[in-house]
Amino acid sequence: MQFKSLLLTLLVTLCVSCEATHKPHYTAATAENRADTVFPIPTGFINDFDNILSDEQEAILLNLVKQHEAETSNQISIVTLTSIQEYSGLEEYSLDLANNWGVGQEGKNNGVLIALYMKDRRIWIQNGDGIMEKLTDDETLAIINKTIVPEFKKDDYFTGFQKGVEAIIKELKQP
Repeated sequence: MQFKSLLLTLLVTLCVSCEATHKPHYTAATAENRADTVFPIPTGFINDFDNILSDEQEAILLNLVKQHEAETSNQISIVTLTSIQEYSGLEEYSLDLANNWGVGQEGKNNGVLIALYMKDRRIWIQNGDGIMEKLTDDETLAIINKTIVPEFKKDDYFTGFQKGVEAIIKELKQP
């Protein structure tokens, strides 16, 4: 009997530690927003609340994500944030924001939210459960580190977003 109890304790510990190392994903139906959080109202797929993009740049990015949605039904949204309120990090905030906005189609959970919080110079890609087979956590981190961040370091946010969206689309279109 002690062996079963020890085995069960070990199994629970292993599951909890494994779960803690995984990036949270969102589904449009399971938003668990903090009661006092007031999220910004989205203006569309491109939400530049920090005003770092020109109107022309926003139009180019919008065309890119709308064309991808028309071809695949996947939705990609970009947001630049001026605040993450009482959240401890961008990862948690962007998860709740993606749920609040309903990025991706209901039932498909096929959305991607690219969030930039300039104050902390942090970027995060939040992907829905419905696209996890095509766009994994490792792939989103590689896109951030190898594609987006090098452009952001040059203060070229538009090119970083554009190349990031193109890399996400490339991953999502693979069979």
